[in-house]
Amino acid sequence: MTNVASRKLAFFEGMKVTEIKKNIPHPLLISLSTGGLSVECPWRLMSGGKIVLGQTDFLHQEQKEFNRGILDKALRDKTIRCVEWLDDCYLLRIVFSGNYVMDLFHDSGSQEGWELFGNGDFSFISLPGGEPEMIEKDEQ
Repeated sequence: MTNVASRKLAFFEGMKVTEIKKNIPHPLLISLSTGGLSVECPWRLMSGGKIVLGQTDFLHQEQKEFNRGILDKALRDKTIRCVEWLDDCYLLRIVFSGNYVMDLFHDSGSQEGWELFGNGDFSFISLPGGEPEMIEKDEQ
């Protein structure tokens, strides 16, 4: 990723998680103080080098509320410390306060994977096939 894109992703640093919801059609929506993250692809939440929760756990019917509670407890009111795009493996990594790291990895050739957006500013989106695109408001 270019230095310009890296600087733009720094926009999200310091934002606080305000709400976590499971929406339709988006399996996961994380609201931020001035933006959000919509996730339609596999993800995992890690702490201390271990997976705390992943998309499969989160969608598991029999423990859905329990797992949603784990995610909410882990991320609510946490602050984004760093957002990284790992170009060699098409992975979006978000580092939160409290020693939590969320990895999002696209797994579809025909569907979008995730969108990280700032309210009225810009959007960083994973297009079908995994290629990322930065969309700025003045381009729309």
